[in-house]
Amino acid sequence: MAIAVGLAACGDDDDDGDSGDTTGGDGAVALRLGYVTPAAHPYGIAVDSFVAEVTEMSGGEIEITTLPSYQGGDVPLLADVKGGAVEMATVSTATFDSQGVRSFDALQAPFLIDRYDLEREVISGDIGRAMLDSMEEGLDNDVVGLAIHEGGLRKPLATADKGPLDSLEAFDGAKLRSVESAVLATGLEALGADPTPIPIPDVYGALQNGTVDGMEANLGLIQTFQFFEVSRFVSNINFWPFPTALVINSDAYDQLSEEHQQVLQDAAANVPGASIDIFTGPSELPQTLCDEGIRFVNISEENRAALVEAGQSAVTELTEANPETGEFVEQIQEIKDGLGDPPEAAELPAECTVDGS
Repeated sequence: MAIAVGLAACGDDDDDGDSGDTTGGDGAVALRLGYVTPAAHPYGIAVDSFVAEVTEMSGGEIEITTLPSYQGGDVPLLADVKGGAVEMATVSTATFDSQGVRSFDALQAPFLIDRYDLEREVISGDIGRAMLDSMEEGLDNDVVGLAIHEGGLRKPLATADKGPLDSLEAFDGAKLRSVESAVLATGLEALGADPTPIPIPDVYGALQNGTVDGMEANLGLIQTFQFFEVSRFVSNINFWPFPTALVINSDAYDQLSEEHQQVLQDAAANVPGASIDIFTGPSELPQTLCDEGIRFVNISEENRAALVEAGQSAVTELTEANPETGEFVEQIQEIKDGLGDPPEAAELPAECTVDGS
């Protein structure tokens, strides 16, 4: 849960969206990189780190302008980078199924990847690369996959009116915001919830007016979108990670020199691990959210086991629907079994921690 970052805004917010050539100042290569969160979110922090490395490695010959808070959400962003309206993007892996790509489904199989040391192994290694390669093929090689990076393990977030999502009974019939994603809908339905796809810019209002009872969210998302103003309870169980795929339009990539292509690849190789590092150090974010009114709910071991068991039906459904997903699930589970006990979780603010039902 820890996020070892400040939440000051960073990056270039020039998001006019105008198309243009790839020549920057002094003959530099100019690229634009979109993502849907504000720059202060962990996605933005990881992107800024990547951009800084590209600038340094290229000696300033590659200029990347970041476009945070990309309008419309991940699905339009994926379409835009695929079609070349923007050269680069980092797009939620959960939304690639909107384009018929199921390469990343195993990443968000319920309760499979529920710890950062496991995810580091997965997205930094052969599994992550295989997923990216499969994604490229599924999108007719219109994009080149550079890296997978994390945005924070997702937990149940509920409004004060709904009360804590801390048992199967609490999830039964709950209207939960979801991204436009079949894999996440499958997972939430397995718990008895009613997933409601809503683009991220509209989520605050949906929580505020009761359109939804809650959502699956990470702490960075709650903070950067100020969901603490319209929600109350975070249940202390990890559903799944929320990674994005860093991609570049193939035509834009092919126009680069081999040297510049290698710069992007080398800088991208550091992104998965760097994104995990954001979450594994000390953080003031739990205390910040506590001070904003969020309450952290401890789920009983009995209820935790029941939720995990219910989620297994979604894992089975996903693997039966796509043999590749089944292979990835088996590979991830094998790594997980070899890790032993997870690291001790960061201590939450005692004054804001309550026991669930």
